[in-house]
Amino acid sequence: MKLLFKRIPFGFLCLFLVVFGCSDSKKRSGSAQKNSSLRVNSAEGSIHSSNECYSPNEDSLLICDEFRSKFETKKYLCVISYSNECPIAKSYIKTIQNLVKQFGDTIQFCLLDPGVGSRSISGMEDLLFHDNLGVICGRFGIKVYPQAVVMNCLTRSKIYSGKIDDRAVSLGIVSKVASKNYLFDVLANLILEKPNTVASNQPIGCFVGPFDSKNE
Repeated sequence: MKLLFKRIPFGFLCLFLVVFGCSDSKKRSGSAQKNSSLRVNSAEGSIHSSNECYSPNEDSLLICDEFRSKFETKKYLCVISYSNECPIAKSYIKTIQNLVKQFGDTIQFCLLDPGVGSRSISGMEDLLFHDNLGVICGRFGIKVYPQAVVMNCLTRSKIYSGKIDDRAVSLGIVSKVASKNYLFDVLANLILEKPNTVASNQPIGCFVGPFDSKNE
């Protein structure tokens, strides 16, 4: 009997250590998992907020870096999706030439070939960029050509997206004279340092894509 009473306290002691030891271990494990989860979420947030062109595809990142180094050198950037393969886009050659002539000293222009192997407009070879994987089209939300996108490169914010003017009524129908010069008005406001009052709109043109499967 004496031996039995001596063993009981020792048994309770073991039970106490097992129960509370496991509980403490679970708390430590849960805390570690929570901290790990926070670090992962923080890292993912940092990647997406700091790299607008984030992609798991190395070719896409190289295209994005090449575009930035060549065209995002001024405060404002005007991207115009263009291809001589599209009749609507070809009808805007003179308009694009005049816009570049009027605003090109202050605003950086880019003629974006949406992966169709376009030839540049004469005298604007340096402004042509071939987007064979659709990386730049995806970045700026370009769905058709021609489509104009005006960006503030310092703030990475979109100022305008849509038609060059209202001459393109529908596919195959392009008026000779424009009554609303959307892009001209946007660029003129930037030059005069006035706030943009031109609302973005739905452009009319040839549809971009499909692109190379490497971008998937």
